[in-house]
Amino acid sequence: MNMIKIAALTATLLAGASTAALASNPYDVMSGISSLSAIQEASSATVLKVNENEAHSLAFNNDPAAVKARVQNNKWLMETIERQGYTLEQIVGVSGEENSLTLYAL
Repeated sequence: MNMIKIAALTATLLAGASTAALASNPYDVMSGISSLSAIQEASSATVLKVNENEAHSLAFNNDPAAVKARVQNNKWLMETIERQGYTLEQIVGVSGEENSLTLYAL
């Protein structure tokens, strides 16, 4: 009986640890390179506002200067950003693919 309790407790702790790791950094963009290349081909994007801590988390997987440079060269994304009330200078990260791109702004 004790062995079953130990196995159940171990499984619960492992599941909780993996969930906590995901929750600790919701802006962890594992496919940063593909997101960067998607900027060049995307015709629209959703812009989400982030705070300083979230922007700091994004910086681990995004180079804000590279994101801004690519967005600046895409007139459709520039129009999308402005329509949503943001400027290029506020953009700090990107995630997603060409058809589901998300830009993050301070």
